[in-house]
Amino acid sequence: MTNPPFPEDAHTSKGPAGRRGRLTARFLQAVGYEVGADVLTPAALTRAVVQVLPVDGAGISIPTGALRMPLGSSSRTVAIAEELQTTLGEGPCLTAAQEQTTAVLDATEIASHWPLYTEELTAKTPFRAVAAIPLRAPGHGVFAALDLYTQSPRLHDQLDLADVETHLAAPAAALLTTCIEEIDAVEGPESRPEWYQTAAGRRHDVWVAIGMIMASRPGRTRDTLSLMRAHAYTEDRSLDDLAADIVERRLPPSNITD
Repeated sequence: MTNPPFPEDAHTSKGPAGRRGRLTARFLQAVGYEVGADVLTPAALTRAVVQVLPVDGAGISIPTGALRMPLGSSSRTVAIAEELQTTLGEGPCLTAAQEQTTAVLDATEIASHWPLYTEELTAKTPFRAVAAIPLRAPGHGVFAALDLYTQSPRLHDQLDLADVETHLAAPAAALLTTCIEEIDAVEGPESRPEWYQTAAGRRHDVWVAIGMIMASRPGRTRDTLSLMRAHAYTEDRSLDDLAADIVERRLPPSNITD
């Protein structure tokens, strides 16, 4: 896909205020380019983010209790990086959502905070630095997170995160809210958009698998989600794929043991 043209002086004035406003204008223009005549999706938002920021990938997710639900990624490689946080139960996106603050981590900082996540991220993706920016809905606080990935080990040198928080995160949150409101407006799960059915289905499988494992292990009290995560890590699989195998009876739930 050819990058859309972004004239430097379009829709904005010169000077610091103009440069900051230009980021919002460029992002909205990129969203329009990515969506075209199609419907707005979280994946389109992440691709627009990559168009206007000096990053190599972006993902959007929402917290769902003890888990998180990735809603959209700019590429399959980003989807793998997003799945790693869900599988391991650690990473910058979870921290950003829990603490409701931006987490910006260069390679050395990621390694010191989450050595296991760093090991997996380095082995399975080209990414070396990550930023997680909370997305806030007016009057409702943080409801999602925008993850930014770079192959460079020093993300701090590439981004003005304060600028991104103010002039890109806000419109991204507003557009994501529109996506979610459209889901709530339709009647019946089968009428919901494919991107949401896929994300929600995989998250539903995890909770169903947890119930099946608990039923097969009466009297055991150790956290079942932690057991599934440990099993997935040992087998070099994602938590979602492991859950799907349990739900589809390809893997007996009794196999998930202490």
